[in-house]
Amino acid sequence: MHGMRDCPRSTAYTDWRDNLEALARQDFKISISIDVERDYRLDGRITTRGVDEGLPVYFDLLRSHRIPCDLFVSGEVASEVSNLGLSLNRSLVALGCHGFNHPAGPASYLSRKSVYALKHELETATSTIRSKFDRMPTHFRAPNFSISPRAFSILDALGYECDSSILPDRHVRRWGILPILDHRGAPIDPYHPDPGRLTRAGSSRLLEVPLSPNPREPGSPLGLGSLNELGRSIIPTIAQIRSRYLIFLCHTWEMVDWSVSDPVSPWVRNGSKSRPELLEAAIAELEGSRFANMDQIVESERKRENSYGGQT
Repeated sequence: MHGMRDCPRSTAYTDWRDNLEALARQDFKISISIDVERDYRLDGRITTRGVDEGLPVYFDLLRSHRIPCDLFVSGEVASEVSNLGLSLNRSLVALGCHGFNHPAGPASYLSRKSVYALKHELETATSTIRSKFDRMPTHFRAPNFSISPRAFSILDALGYECDSSILPDRHVRRWGILPILDHRGAPIDPYHPDPGRLTRAGSSRLLEVPLSPNPREPGSPLGLGSLNELGRSIIPTIAQIRSRYLIFLCHTWEMVDWSVSDPVSPWVRNGSKSRPELLEAAIAELEGSRFANMDQIVESERKRENSYGGQT
């Protein structure tokens, strides 16, 4: 009986060691990319518990380990973020824009908005963030990954350097019938999109840095929500990544606890925890991995393009 009890532990240890060794052999960089936005509520109220209570704790954790990160800030919460007094060291923090607002559901989809509404929203969000942080946001992520060719063109005119909205294999239908987002077949490595069809490579000046899909849940991002639900068992999932970059997506509302009485979806409640020690433990497991923010990814991809004599 003693031997029978030991075997599962020994097998589990061997599997875990093999996963870490596989991870050590991977040649990708990890970007901890934070969407800074209103809480993802079902009742329509605008609250910022994640920004006020969660972000400072997680941000200090990353800073204490000197780990670079991204802040993709929604324009409507830029004042709250500015008031937190975070030290946005340019060598560690890449600043991005996450649109102006982020209501739950299709209402936030940029792909459903007119050119006039898009232009007004993106210009307002950009100028708001620039004025609050005295720094131009050079990266963009659309609410709900809803980038569109029209929005992409406006971002180009505003001087952005890259977009990180494409989530390969994500496919969303409203009411289960009407397609409102389709990222199936998109590249997993950074590329310059076709301006008319963003999920394929083309000639756009802007770089697209795709998000990392979760191999366990196709169409969903790999990030803090997965870590909060799975804990250390997320490491084998990370070891499956085959792209040059792992974009580890975090939302500020995932950094706080939500009770059963709070007006949030069960998936939000399950993927949200005020447990920064989980992220710290994951960072310890990934010791030796290379971390990079969007500024560094863009620079690295420019060098790569130059070495190949053009866009890749």
